[in-house]
Amino acid sequence: MTQLNSIHFRSLFLCFLVGLFSFGCNTNPVHQTTKKNPRDTSALPELKRVYMSSSLSRNLQVVSINQSKVNEDLLRVQVNLANLTKKPLNLNYKIEWMDDAGIVINDSSAVWMPLYVRGAENVAVQSVASTPKAQNFWLKLQNAK
Repeated sequence: MTQLNSIHFRSLFLCFLVGLFSFGCNTNPVHQTTKKNPRDTSALPELKRVYMSSSLSRNLQVVSINQSKVNEDLLRVQVNLANLTKKPLNLNYKIEWMDDAGIVINDSSAVWMPLYVRGAENVAVQSVASTPKAQNFWLKLQNAK
């Protein structure tokens, strides 16, 4: 019976290591960009970037953010991106809206969307908040799988 427990333990340990190795290899870092000051209402607010180390941070640059109001109370943002390489990038992105306290607003429009950026191309990602409570946002980018 002891030999059976030993074999069972080794099998479980091996499964654990395989799962751990697989999880570590399949990570897909998310890069985030937002306004430095959530209360900045200027047309070209200063950027705050949060990058994790990966090839995406070397290949894609957040050039600027433009913002305006729609219907007098809904925040509209446009994030301008530049592909720094000659190769196309196949990405996913989403925009999460936050209130003035920095709390994420639960919104059904915050879903991952595909974004194809040709080599050396500049693109703009736009979104309009669904509530007047939205004062800031996170643009989240990651490589498509």
